[in-house]
Amino acid sequence: MWWFSRVLLLLLLLPLAACGFRPLYAERAQELEEPGLAAVKVLPIKDRIGQLLELSLRESFNPRGVAVAPRYTLTIALTTSRVDLGLQRDATSTRARVDVYADFVLADAGSGKAVYNGRSQSTSAFNVLDDAYSAQVAEDDARTRTVRDLSEDIHTRLALFLRHQRAG
Repeated sequence: MWWFSRVLLLLLLLPLAACGFRPLYAERAQELEEPGLAAVKVLPIKDRIGQLLELSLRESFNPRGVAVAPRYTLTIALTTSRVDLGLQRDATSTRARVDVYADFVLADAGSGKAVYNGRSQSTSAFNVLDDAYSAQVAEDDARTRTVRDLSEDIHTRLALFLRHQRAG
């Protein structure tokens, strides 16, 4: 009788193998690889954080560095803010938060007509230390984390959009 319950469990799990089921919090290895992303030209973004985002997106869109004629252009405008948290009696803070908003527009390279636009946000916090150098390194690391999050979010959104365009 024990073998019957195991066979039944195996038969119940068998359909999951072909349905595209992926655990929500599993490690992702470019699961949304979309060939159309290589044809997206990322336009320059101002400021250092913008340069980091631009480089990250270019590498994620075309990881193999294949030369492809651009079909789309991606314009991104960043808004960054820093908020001090954990204020002490002497008006110094012990914790801070960095909020970065990215408004992006994907446009047809030939006509310049916008085909997709969106807004992405990332927030990261860090400890404000007494040493100025350590505090700057912590803030830079928080900004780097926000860039990684924004890059993944924009990559996912554009990959899904281009996949939908290709299928429809």
